[in-house]
Amino acid sequence: MVMLFSCENNMNVIKSLTVQDTLPTETVKDLVVQYTDSGKLKAIIKSPQLDKYSGENSYMLFPKGIHVVFYDSADIASSEIKADYAISYDKKKLMEVRKNVIIFDFKNGKELYTEVLFWDQTEKIIYNNAFVTIKESGRIMHGDSMRANENLEHFELFQVRATIDIVEKDSTQQ
Repeated sequence: MVMLFSCENNMNVIKSLTVQDTLPTETVKDLVVQYTDSGKLKAIIKSPQLDKYSGENSYMLFPKGIHVVFYDSADIASSEIKADYAISYDKKKLMEVRKNVIIFDFKNGKELYTEVLFWDQTEKIIYNNAFVTIKESGRIMHGDSMRANENLEHFELFQVRATIDIVEKDSTQQ
């Protein structure tokens, strides 16, 4: 009896067997999460969609945007961030937000507008290398990049393009 066996080493087939799955391990629609620490409300996170990817470099993707409201120790909203896209890398403790990024700091009356922003949760800083507009205390500042502590109390604006003081004129006096 004669048997014939054929082995084929097609590299494309071998590569396809070793490629990690690119589908999310979890998907959540209309996400609303209340984040608490020791019974105190810290943040409320909302998103139309969350895709979680597992593996060695796990991350969470918010492809349809994210809205986070942060609260102080008295459970009063202290700041919020909105963006049309976000990705959070678990191991790196780094979050990237993109497209129509807006941060409101209610306590200090600051607003930040940009198209991309990174939040390093380990270093507790936010930064970018993209055009940014910051409004505070009757002033509008434009720059090409920025770096700040995560609550925007202290920030540096680089390659400042303009600083505009807003003077509101009393319309009753003429």
